[in-house]
Amino acid sequence: MGKKKGMTRREFLLSTGAATGGALVAASIGPFVHTTMAKGKTLRVCSYGGSYQESQRKAFFQPFADKFGVKIVEASGPDIARIKAQVDNKQYEWDVVDLETRHIARGELENLLEPIDTSVVDLSRIDKKAIRKCAVGNIFWTTSLAYNKKALAGKKAAGSWADFWNVKEFPGPRALQDQAPFNLEFALIADGVPMDKLYPLDVDRAFKKLDQIKDNITVWWKNGAQQIQLLTSAEAVYSSAWNGRVNVAQRKGVPLEIVWEGGCLDLDWWCIPKGDPNRDLAMKFIDFAISAKRQGEQMQKYIAYGPTNMDSFNYITPDRAKDLPSYPENLKKQFQMDADYWGPKLAPLTERWKTWMIS
Repeated sequence: MGKKKGMTRREFLLSTGAATGGALVAASIGPFVHTTMAKGKTLRVCSYGGSYQESQRKAFFQPFADKFGVKIVEASGPDIARIKAQVDNKQYEWDVVDLETRHIARGELENLLEPIDTSVVDLSRIDKKAIRKCAVGNIFWTTSLAYNKKALAGKKAAGSWADFWNVKEFPGPRALQDQAPFNLEFALIADGVPMDKLYPLDVDRAFKKLDQIKDNITVWWKNGAQQIQLLTSAEAVYSSAWNGRVNVAQRKGVPLEIVWEGGCLDLDWWCIPKGDPNRDLAMKFIDFAISAKRQGEQMQKYIAYGPTNMDSFNYITPDRAKDLPSYPENLKKQFQMDADYWGPKLAPLTERWKTWMIS
């Protein structure tokens, strides 16, 4: 996941033509587009780039374009502040947006998102934790501790956030994401707070604990690609990371390991900016993308996140299911982010984080 703000917009072109029987032709110019020449509708989708958005492209964007004959224009780097600007100015760049939970909570509080039309979007088999008034969860994902096993050269690996803070017994360069969410929780866990007692967060205690590790953080990473680059190169032996990105690297032979203990389970959500004139097509896309078959293909073939459609496991093998954050043995070691806590506190705690970073 995750993961994310400030990622470079990805621009590619992919089109289908009737003369080629729907064959795909790719080019490296313009925004990433899927189209069948039969229809002229366009849907603009913004997500988080990298291997995650690639998995969406294969499982959702391309099949939707092929089935309904529409053009899909992709962007990356979703941001609730940009959605607010689009809604306020009624100038829309995106029709469907993939957002993390805390941004969804803020968007609902500020009336920035369209209510989900349940006459179009079938929620009957969606996990109840993945249903909100203005959004539908599309994945369960985890931010947790990860490390480069080869770089440890046989030394014992850190197995918890308390170990991550223990730089004497578990030496090596470290990285964390440059944001308050997750880090405040991880700091409190490292300081001995039980996972089921985290919320409401003791913010002062969390920042005091972060003071102890700050000078040992080599890089404060900004996006999903960077976290994997840091771990792969061993510029950071230990880092917080999104489980799906770690799994993609593992399948390519990179010697990374994920530590489920103390991981933060979260969701990404499909949503639609309030007042978007392309609302009807956007709802149709969300209904398509949350189907059991589409999510099952995404998780089985492309990235190891957890499906929100409970029937998707019919399309996922038992061995593959063990890699997913929602697998029971993995799930019981994690806590779930409290979206309703973060919704109203995201802006002020982000400002406090920025001040702390330069202090």
